[in-house]
Amino acid sequence: MPVLMIQFGDMTPVDKMEEDEEGRSCPLATRNPEVNEENLERAMEDYDYRDPADDGGFVETEVCGNCSYYNLTEDMMECVGDESGDTGYCQKLKFVCSANMTCDKWEAGGPMKADVMNMAREAF
Repeated sequence: MPVLMIQFGDMTPVDKMEEDEEGRSCPLATRNPEVNEENLERAMEDYDYRDPADDGGFVETEVCGNCSYYNLTEDMMECVGDESGDTGYCQKLKFVCSANMTCDKWEAGGPMKADVMNMAREAF
């Protein structure tokens, strides 16, 4: 029987999904440039999404590409349309982001990859 866990506090919001022509379900921000732009602007204004070269106190290892919210799963790379790994999806702030940028929401433990996501799916 599946277990429903409810968490209060700072947690990752659920994505609004949209289906593409092939029937693949992707976050709305990967399909709608206006939504992505709104979320990107919010990330810049509220969480200082930026080029780390512009930050004097920047720690070189703290970039989006190794953040726990940076989604590089195979499914997400199809949604984003860039399989190089240079562009991924921020699960926390809901926008397509660059692996080489950083923000104030950065957290160790990433990126999200297919093997981790598959283990979570198998748990249910």
